[in-house]
Amino acid sequence: MLAVGVVEILAGVVVALLPRFGGYLVAAWLGGIIVNLLLLGNFYDVALRDVGLLIGALALARLATAVAPRGLEHRD
Repeated sequence: MLAVGVVEILAGVVVALLPRFGGYLVAAWLGGIIVNLLLLGNFYDVALRDVGLLIGALALARLATAVAPRGLEHRD
């Protein structure tokens, strides 16, 4: 559990610094958690909560891509 906590803290730092990449990183991490919870078979409510978080992470990544283009060019 300690290692998982460290990974999640690092993912949070990546989201703060590079939201275009970090959003997809967190979404992949949450996808793994969801699969694990579904395989366990008793935690469907937590898996459903994580689906909502996964959708939010994907929305953040998409929004970061739309708001700050890769080149950060100024458009007139």
